[in-house]
Amino acid sequence: MMEFYENADLDQRIAFLGTIAHLARVDGNFDGNEKQFFVDLAKLYNLTKDDAKEAIKPRTEQQALELVKTIRDRSFALVLIRELFYLGYEDGDLSDPEILFISKVGMALNIPLEKMEQISNWVIRGIEWEEEGSEIFSDNSEADMSEQELDSYDF
Repeated sequence: MMEFYENADLDQRIAFLGTIAHLARVDGNFDGNEKQFFVDLAKLYNLTKDDAKEAIKPRTEQQALELVKTIRDRSFALVLIRELFYLGYEDGDLSDPEILFISKVGMALNIPLEKMEQISNWVIRGIEWEEEGSEIFSDNSEADMSEQELDSYDF
């Protein structure tokens, strides 16, 4: 879902990834899959290894909220909120600490509560749509017929 913003300077890209990394740690767990996810994002955002380390290093909530204030591009800020909700809902449940952190990020970026609710609802609908699509397009057909079964048809 994350599109690359060529106009976002290095500080904004680091803040974007750093904020998402902080949310990923809110549950107290930052496993190998999450680390790989952020390494891939760092590559997408054309960050050097040192910049990537800076982006995803552990921060206190206050440090993460200060970092997010470097995001000046309004559309980039809205995409950040979208991605935070998406990551939060990814495991099927947006926890209270995740909601609180996302709300604080929205306030730091001066995003109105109504806009935050719109984004959250849109993300939920998108996830539901993706799940429905997976069900529709999954191949749950029965096993192929045997040669004998196929021979029973007169073609």
